[in-house]
Order: sequence, then structure tokens, then C-alpha cells
Amino acid sequence: MPMNRYGMEARAYWRRWLPKRYATLPDPIAFFTNLGEQVEQQVGDLWDRLVLDDEAPADESHEQRVGRLGLLKAQAEHEVLSELVRLTPELGTEGTGEEEGLESEGEFQARMRQTEARTEWLGATADGLIDGTTTVDDLDDGQLRQVLDYMTPSFLRLLGTSVEDLRTRGRDV
Repeated sequence: MPMNRYGMEARAYWRRWLPKRYATLPDPIAFFTNLGEQVEQQVGDLWDRLVLDDEAPADESHEQRVGRLGLLKAQAEHEVLSELVRLTPELGTEGTGEEEGLESEGEFQARMRQTEARTEWLGATADGLIDGTTTVDDLDDGQLRQVLDYMTPSFLRLLGTSVEDLRTRGRDV
């Protein structure tokens, strides 16, 4: 099984901030592959709990819901990574915290803003497709792929088309 993104982030962090501990690992690839899987599982579990505990506003729009859920996932990632991956650095490993492969607090906040903007666009676009103010032809192929990554391809049935139909019409989806 290949190492997931959490395992790669953990490996980069440990190599930079925990070099002595990293050097003692008999099989770093196996260790970080397993740690990445553990982080992924715990992020999913925590995200589920956060979603269940969160109270959605009664008048929340679809795009607001998508944004709120995206922020809850980012919060779950941040908490689990802080607990399992971003351990206290060893003595003598000084730095700014912004070394390659590591996410600073500013980068985290920027990623949250990007996630929020993307989910707002996706929600508004999906709503527009559903209510007819936007058509599939209004979207370029990249935008259409983003919508299909967000929605299931069966969503296209609501619009009277399919992935296969779009491909026969020359769309790169």
C-alpha cells in the first residue's frame, strides 16, 4: 500500500523536527505508511463526530453547508495532525516552522480561505445547475470536472445528460 498524504507529511515533519527519533526507525516507510493510515482513520472519525455535534442553521444554503463541512474536516485534520504527527521538536532543531513540507499557521489559514471559497463556488454552481440559472455548457471542462468531483456523476442525470454523453460531445470530463 502506498503512503498517503498524511504519511508523507509525517515523514517530512519527523525528518526535519525529530531527526534522532526518525533515525531509530527500523523501517521508516512502513512506519509512516501505517501512521498515515492511522491519521486518516482518526481524521474521519473526528470529522464524523464534529459533523454530528455541529448544529446547522435552519436557513443554511447548500453552499454554506458545504463550506461549513469543509471547515470541520480541516479542523479535524489540524487536531489529529497536531496530536499524532506534529510532536514537540527535538532540541537543536530550530526553525521557523515553515520549512518545506510543513504547513505554518498562516498557510493553514490561507488553505482554509481557499477551501471556503472553492466550496462556496461549487455550492453556488451546483445550485445554479439545479435551478437552471447555469447550464453545463456555461462551464469549461476544468470547472465541469470540479463539479463532478464534488457531486457524483449521477448528478448529471438530473440535468438530462451523463459523463458519456458529455464525452461524445467533445467534453474532457
